[in-house]
Amino acid sequence: MGQFCVVNGEVRVVKEVHEIDAFVLKTMSILSKYTDYVIVSGYVAIFFGRSRGSEDVDMFIKEMSKERFVAMYQEFVRNGFELSIDAPEELYEEYLTKGLPVGVWEKDLPLLRLDMKLPKTRSQHMLFTDRIKVFFSTTFLWIASIESTIAYKEEIARSEKDLLDAKHLRVVFAGLDDQKIDKYKQLFMREFGE
Repeated sequence: MGQFCVVNGEVRVVKEVHEIDAFVLKTMSILSKYTDYVIVSGYVAIFFGRSRGSEDVDMFIKEMSKERFVAMYQEFVRNGFELSIDAPEELYEEYLTKGLPVGVWEKDLPLLRLDMKLPKTRSQHMLFTDRIKVFFSTTFLWIASIESTIAYKEEIARSEKDLLDAKHLRVVFAGLDDQKIDKYKQLFMREFGE
């Protein structure tokens, strides 16, 4: 039986703040001023109690102007963060707009990293309308729906780690929509399948 349940697109979580959670909260307090985001992949399972290590938090962000990106970059740097390269305009033009992830980490602590990308496929854009608002600590985070996360991990990623992430989410969440999982799997196969 699950211990979490999504109600009206929201989940309330009381848990100990781990190092990776503190990092996410810090980075989201800056990033959310500049653009919408949705956290995806392994951190979703880790956040909801899966016991495994991870050095990165993957997310999609909505498009923004170069000027807005540069302002966000500068705020990250002022707050002790480093990004993939030290040239914000180049980072925007040669990484973000070309589909490469932009990494963010605390200065001299690169083991925890945020990797942000722009959505390119229909399913990646859908994550913004199907995201969950997770109330946590004194704020909230936006994460991908549990069904989309399970579908991607079971149908596309399929590594042992990903399958265990999906299994964990199936155990700890009540009221999952199996039809929604299947629809996401079909969409992912059309977009990413062999």
